[in-house]
Amino acid sequence: MQKWKDFESKMTKYLQQMLRDYDVLIKQCGRADSTIPDIEITINSNSKKFYVEAKMPVSQTSQFVVEIKDNKFVYGSKNKFKANQCSDEIINILNKDFKLYSKVAQNGIIVPVPETIAFGWIVSNMRNKNVAFVISVDNDGNKKVFSLDQFNQFFNIKTIFRRKKSGSQNLPKIYYGDFKECLDLKFSKYKYNLNTNGKKLFLDLPLELNKNECYIDSNILPEGKRYFLSNKSNGKYEVKITSATNNPNIIFELSLKESVDFDMFSIQCLIEYINNNM
Repeated sequence: MQKWKDFESKMTKYLQQMLRDYDVLIKQCGRADSTIPDIEITINSNSKKFYVEAKMPVSQTSQFVVEIKDNKFVYGSKNKFKANQCSDEIINILNKDFKLYSKVAQNGIIVPVPETIAFGWIVSNMRNKNVAFVISVDNDGNKKVFSLDQFNQFFNIKTIFRRKKSGSQNLPKIYYGDFKECLDLKFSKYKYNLNTNGKKLFLDLPLELNKNECYIDSNILPEGKRYFLSNKSNGKYEVKITSATNNPNIIFELSLKESVDFDMFSIQCLIEYINNNM
């Protein structure tokens, strides 16, 4: 299982255990879709729902796409949430040095965005998804819960600008033969199975691949496209084809603060919130 999946599952089980005496329903629902929050909590007495975001000690969050129009950067037209003052200020920083940032590649560039602006965007982005709390762990692995207002007290932040391939789709049947040839070249010494379910093609492979190993190049595919093995856990992969688009993205990288009293972050804030909203 991928680390982030295992982490989300453990955080969900922790909340279920700690809140077992409260009249709430706790469900893991984020999975691989970053536009959907990780853990949903429903207060059964009034059906009120809110969400908890699970964040590993080193992680990313709240990215948005940037486009280039008329030799300047603009907020991406296909972003799920609208631009606001924070995203506008980040775009302005990029445009002040357009020549530098327009050459950005996949390895990325650190952008000198003030922490107040970066955290402001993250908090607004999470509130748009009805996220009220974040759950993480400290340096000793102890589980910690905190409100969005405490986000900047728990995490350091870096703002990264880099190109990122966007999206993928089911593998068209016309590429099945070529994909199998590429698969034989890359994993010839392993026994694998291919099977279909509707329009989807799945691969059973006795290997736990890292993300870089999940991409497979081909001379047959259109320029910019690659085969991609989407990890479904336990050696099962869904075969996809990547998009040729390679848009620049603003991405926020998180890491734990140092010299912080992590005891101040406890599940009590979440319990109080539930009690006040019953």
